[in-house]
Amino acid sequence: MARPRQSSGPGAPHLEANVAELRALAHPLRLRIMELFAESPKTTKHVAELLGEPPTRLYHHVAALERAGLIHLKETRKNRGTVEKWYESISRTMGSLPDSGRKRGSNGGAKRAVAMTVLEQSRREMVNAMAKPGAEPPLLARLVMRAPAAMVPTLRRRLYGFLKEIQTEFECDDSTPTADEDERWAMTLTFAPVWPTGSRATDVQKRKA
Repeated sequence: MARPRQSSGPGAPHLEANVAELRALAHPLRLRIMELFAESPKTTKHVAELLGEPPTRLYHHVAALERAGLIHLKETRKNRGTVEKWYESISRTMGSLPDSGRKRGSNGGAKRAVAMTVLEQSRREMVNAMAKPGAEPPLLARLVMRAPAAMVPTLRRRLYGFLKEIQTEFECDDSTPTADEDERWAMTLTFAPVWPTGSRATDVQKRKA
């Protein structure tokens, strides 16, 4: 069962995903739903309108995110004889801690599923953006670097800090309504070793010799 976490304002707290949370996120539609709830509290109907989906398609996804502890019911409001449920995301940032170093456990498969969901969603958004003539072009860059292993944790922390600075500077406060003309842009950062490394690299070099 997901552990409850207290929210301390925009950009916090960081999402520490357990197995239930990861499984709930391993679906592109649920990922987008959670991102929209992270902007500000909304109803399922509001999210459905933003995604161009019928609300009936979203209810069981919202329930799954709530059961996993990724969103929670912020308040209820009476509106024309009905009760509206307003949800918000527990966290506004998804990813691994910059210096976690946690051992791989039974949630390895769930983590891989979430990673593939995030990367596939980013790929689709990049392709769609490139296909729009006259629009602001997306940014795509890949940098391969060489660094001593001892410097990797420091580099991870610097990258994580950069993301938090960008988020703090450009994200609106909860009390600020989202304007209709606002555009949503996603930033996906990956930082992973490039194969071959370590003993594998040595094996490759031996085979080439």
